[in-house]
Formats: sequence, structure tokens, C-alpha cells
Amino acid sequence: MRLSPLYLKKNPVMLLTELSFLLTVIYIIYARKLTFFYATISVLIFVTVWFGTFVDSYSEHQAKITASSLLKVTSNLSVRKILQNGSEVYVPPDAVSAEDVILVKENEIIPLDGIIVEGAAAIDESLVTGESLPVIKSVNDEVISGSKVVSDWIKIRVTKTLKESYVYRIASMIEKTKRPKDESEKQLDILLYGLSFLLSLVVFSLGLIIRLLGFSLSLPILLGFYVCLLPTTIGALEEAIGISGLTRLWKIKVISKSGKAIEAAGDIDVVLLDKTGTITLGKREPVRIIPLNSHSEEEVAKALFLSSVQDDTPEGKAILRYLQNKNYVPNEIDQAIIASYEEFSAKTRKSGIYYKSIRLPGREMYKELRLIRKSDFYGVYLNEKMPIFKGAPDVMKNIFRAPPELDEKLEEIAKEGGTPLAVAVGDEIIGLVELKDILKEGIKEQIDALKSMGIEPYMVTGDHPITAKIIASEVGISNVISQAKPEDKYKKVLEEQSKGKTIAMVGDGTNDAPALARANVGLAMYSGTEVAKEAANMIDLESDPSKIIDVIKLGKQLLITRGSLATFSIANDVSKYFVVLPALLSFLSVAKVLNVLHLPLHIAVIAALVYNAIIIPILMPIAIKGISFKPKSPKRVFLENVLVYGLGGVILPFIAIKLIGILIMTI
Repeated sequence: MRLSPLYLKKNPVMLLTELSFLLTVIYIIYARKLTFFYATISVLIFVTVWFGTFVDSYSEHQAKITASSLLKVTSNLSVRKILQNGSEVYVPPDAVSAEDVILVKENEIIPLDGIIVEGAAAIDESLVTGESLPVIKSVNDEVISGSKVVSDWIKIRVTKTLKESYVYRIASMIEKTKRPKDESEKQLDILLYGLSFLLSLVVFSLGLIIRLLGFSLSLPILLGFYVCLLPTTIGALEEAIGISGLTRLWKIKVISKSGKAIEAAGDIDVVLLDKTGTITLGKREPVRIIPLNSHSEEEVAKALFLSSVQDDTPEGKAILRYLQNKNYVPNEIDQAIIASYEEFSAKTRKSGIYYKSIRLPGREMYKELRLIRKSDFYGVYLNEKMPIFKGAPDVMKNIFRAPPELDEKLEEIAKEGGTPLAVAVGDEIIGLVELKDILKEGIKEQIDALKSMGIEPYMVTGDHPITAKIIASEVGISNVISQAKPEDKYKKVLEEQSKGKTIAMVGDGTNDAPALARANVGLAMYSGTEVAKEAANMIDLESDPSKIIDVIKLGKQLLITRGSLATFSIANDVSKYFVVLPALLSFLSVAKVLNVLHLPLHIAVIAALVYNAIIIPILMPIAIKGISFKPKSPKRVFLENVLVYGLGGVILPFIAIKLIGILIMTI
């Protein structure tokens, strides 16, 4: 099917090569010249076409294997559908509609995307996210088709039909048939069309001139020379390079909605990086406790522990871990657990307990904290019900008495890039705890890699400017957008694009959607909102914002691979021209001088055609896997490309064709 001219019409080089084969066969039959030499020429031309279609077919096959393996996961399942009367019925996945409720039990695959409406279970999402550890999900949590329930059971309200499900969408994105050509491929096609047309004129004119000079040159030899000049190498490998870009992206669990997005990733000039989750872990950890107003570190630590004992937020848990490691565990935990608790909210920006001692008749079961003082707080005596809170310093200062040195300590923490929380007992602030968002491992090296590629990184954060600059300086970023709002990201994208720059950004929220849609490369987190995922042109299944750096590297690798192999192919054609042309014009004395390989005409044509055919499968692994890429400046990459693939492409044909010629003459 791929050898059909109707299929090859989208690949001008391979189409012209196949037409050359057909013309050679017609000549042999019409002129009745079925010689070994002519037969060999026709076979070698055909093999060249076959290798070209094989590379195309193989790379597409690899993509379809990935897609079909995903589809098999859900399409062959039997779904346990819950009817309105509560009974169960087994139906195929394509018979389930949105809003239907299905039951999935332990060790079963989730067939369709949906939301849990009943039950809780440990779910393995490694098929689609790559995360090997199961995650606990319960009511109102979203589940992905293709995931596996490893414990318990859940009832799911289906939100998408089978063909709208996540697995089907991934499969359609991966399949080559859904992949439009990107801009660099279109430009390369234009170049190949132009070269093919020019070479056709050259060979036709050459044959005409030789005839006018009174010499004869058979059509198979002329066509063999023509095929050697065509850029068959890049013509055969071009499609494989594009397809493999999508499959390599899939290996790092990122789905691209188009080849254009991958190409744009290779041309990025500016990347907007969120501080939280990209540069830092996004989990603030306590690093030190600062006592105030003659209180001891132990007093502050134990009060902090009690205020956090019912705190289920990541920061609350991090504080408890830190204090346990420091052996700051108070005896009053039992009382704190049963005390009334005020949860943290964006409005109050504080959390803690109202501590109350437990008494039995005639006996005090637990001693009051030494910190209790006989003063009134909101009309409640402290020895009856005492607040123990932690929270944002500006909020806490409005509720509790602040010691004189508080502002000085807060400024000190800000200069170090930390985030302070004030700790209060009774009616006064007794100390501070400093929290820091920990830098991701290796992030500084990744930022350095971006800069070495000529990419300008911006750190975007909602933090205070002082804190933002300190964290940015630790990773080597000089451009900071602090106290950023969603519209600030969008304005920055517009501003940089107005300068002719290519922009990449990461987002996960609905308010990020305008900037994600506007950016040349918008990477949305799978854990983000549907609006963000629809606006972006790439989706990260592992929801790791720092993946944008890997995407940029892969985009660079794709462009370098295409450019290098195109350079090599054209350089090869130049060399083959100077190898075969002197042999063709051997009847001229000047041509004999130029025949540096000293190969007879028949041997030169066959050797060049053999080389022309076998170089395609030899380079196929490079096209599919990509050229090894290390972050370097564009100038250095260009020079290396010219030296290795340009100069190498000129020299290699002379050596290879000479060796093949010697081998043929020996045989």
C-alpha cells in the first residue's frame, strides 16, 4: 500500500525515486535489454524506495502499538453498571453513557473517566501517569480510565463516554494519522520539492547535452545518477523523525496535541516558571524556631505542636514531623486532640485549639501549661479555656499582644527567603517558626541548562518581592515576577511575543487558561482543571511543572535531529554528484582528471546506488531515537552540526563508495 504512487505523492523524493524505477523497468522491457547491470540498477532503485517506506511504516507502527495497547486496556472490559433500582448489569464500555453509575471492585480496571460517588480505594494510575505508588481516592475525587483499583471498591459517576475518555484521547494523539505536519517539516518539504525540481532539470539537461555532443548514455544509467542526486535520505527519514518526537514525548508522560507544539518547544526563547512546584517542592518545611520575649525555644515548640496536632494541612503535618524529630512533644497531646479546633482558612489565616484542662472531682488530671496566665481573652478566663494558635504574623498581631522585637525578627526571616508563622498562647505572641519552600533537587542545574541553550527563564510567584528574589538568586534566575496574579502571566506572554520571542509556560488552573492558550507552548497539569487542559497544547500526566524543562530539551533534540539529517543528506548528494558525474563524462579528458575515485562508469553507478540505499536503514535508529543532545548554546550546536553532519556527509560517500566499488570489482 505504501509503495502506491497515490500514497507516495505526499513525499516528492520517494515518488520521483519510484517513477525512476518504473521508467527503468519500462526501458528494459521495451528495449529488450535485460542485462545484469540494468537489472541491478532497477533493483537498487526499488530497494531505496522500499527502505524509505519501511522506515515510515516502522515508526508509525511503534506509535500505533502504544495507542492500541492503551485502547485494549479499556475497550475489552465488561462494565458493571448500576441501574436505578440498585441492581447490577454487565455491559460493554461503549454502552455506558455519561451520568451512568458503575461499580469497580478490587483488582479491576477503571473502564471510563468519572467521579467517585461512593466508597474509597487505593488506585494504581501508573498506566497513564507513570506514578508507581497507588493513591487513595474517595468521594468527589476524579478517576482516570485505565487505572486499576488495588483495594476495596468504588462507585463512579461516568463523566465521559468511551470515545471521549482519557485513554482514547491519548491514543488519538499518539497515532500518526492524527499528526499534522509542523512548520519546520513544511519548510523542509518546500526545500525538497525545490531540490527535486532543480535536480530533474539538471539531469534532463545533462542527458540532452550528451546527446547533442554525439555521445550516448542509456536511460537506466541516467536515472541511476538521478536517484543518487535526489535527497532520498532525509526524504525517507523525515516522517519517522516527526512521529518519533510524539512517541518520545509519551515516554516522559507528556501528551502533545500537535507536532507544532513540539517544534515550538525547540525554539523557546523565554520560559515562565512557577516557583511553587517547579523550582521548589511546593511544600514548606520548618527550619527553625525563634522564641520571643524571654520565652524558651521549648515553650514555643510545645505550643506550636499543640496548635498543629489537629492540623491536616501539609504545613501542619510538616511542623509535627519537625517537632517530633527535635523531641519537642508535649505531655498534653490528649487534651489537645479533644480540644475545640479552628481550621485554617484563607480569610482568617490562622489555626489552633482552645485548650482546656480535664479535671476529676478533687483531683487535677493534667497540669496546666506553665504558660497560662491569669488574664482575660475574649471574656474567657485562660485557666478555663486558653487559645493556642499559629498564623500569619500580620493577622496574629491584630489579635494577640506582639513583643517589641517581633518586627525585627520578621524582617530577618524575609531577608533569608523564609515564611514566618507567629505562635501565640493566651493573649500574647511567644515566638515564630520559620518555614522554607525547599528547592527541587537538581533544579539549579536544569536552570543553568536552559540558560546555556540561550533560553531566558522567568520565575513567577505570589511571594513578597524580597522572598522571591532570594529564592531566584539561589537557582540563578535574575528575572522575577513577584506577587503575580493570573493576568500578569498573560500580559507577560503578550509582551514577550510582541518582541518576536517564542514563549513557554506551565499552568493548572482555570485562571491560567488565557496565558496557556496564548503561549507557543502551554503545558497543563493533568491534575489541573479541564479548562486549563483544553487551553494548553501539551498535558503532563504526572502533573510535574518542572517537566517543561524536559519538553524543551526534547523539542531541541527533535529540531537538531531533523536539521542534522537534512544537512547530512544534502552533503551526501553533493559528494555523490562529484563521484558519479566524472564517470558519466569519462569520454571527456577533463572529466578523467576529476574522477578521483578512478571507478569505471558501471561500478561507480552501482556503488553509489548501493550506498544511497543502505544509508537509509543505517540512519533509521538515529531518526527514531534522536541525536544525543546536551544543553549548549545555539552557535555551538550549529558549528557541531556543520562539522559532524555537514563535513561528515561530504567525506563519507567518497570513502564508502570507493570501498563498495572495490568490493564489487573483487566479486
